[in-house]
Amino acid sequence: VARQFYGNSNVISHGDFMSGGDQSGPADKAGQPDPIQSQFSDILFISGHFGYEFTKRYMANRYSFTFLRDPVERVLSAYYYYKKCDPNKFKHYETAQRLPLDEFLELAFTDPVIKALLWNYQVSQLAVGWSAVDNFALNDSRLLELAVEHLDEFSYVGFTETYKKDQDNILKAIGITLPVGNHKSNANPGRPLFDGLPQSSKNLLLELTVLDRQLYETAWAKYKSSSPA
Repeated sequence: VARQFYGNSNVISHGDFMSGGDQSGPADKAGQPDPIQSQFSDILFISGHFGYEFTKRYMANRYSFTFLRDPVERVLSAYYYYKKCDPNKFKHYETAQRLPLDEFLELAFTDPVIKALLWNYQVSQLAVGWSAVDNFALNDSRLLELAVEHLDEFSYVGFTETYKKDQDNILKAIGITLPVGNHKSNANPGRPLFDGLPQSSKNLLLELTVLDRQLYETAWAKYKSSSPA
């Protein structure tokens, strides 16, 4: 939608970061951008999977928005998405296809690549960004505190669960008037849901998302009290 409205040359997406060749560092090993050297101040619409330390430099005088998702569902969705991808492209794709769910989740406590993608991912990204825990040596309570503080700096915080309503609010706020249909990316309707999993899987998912679930509950409470009708 942004490309239709602003034109391709005025939009930078996650895929552009991945193919631009100017990112480096451990994050690349996880298949994610680390575009610290990139400067896109003149680009009208910047989007992608990157954390607060990168994002904050572009937020001044811009309309900024981010989306949260139920943390447990996000981890499950990630695992089953990786299982559909080319295993030769990234390590975590190959690992997810080789290991059952519990063994893959257990790696998130020891393997730095898997941990960066699963362990309290939303808190880590909103607190700092890639390698937040390792590079900034922040304890869990400080990570959560920063993530909650930084949410208030965004013009809008949406949720996957209320995507259509949030999409409409955001497009209205930034003046995009193109007709927009319903869009659901990376949908995997055949994957198991949390309630149908064995208790061992549930325990691992809950342990990996302790901070994310606190962030989500805090953000959801704010959303319900201030979201446009």
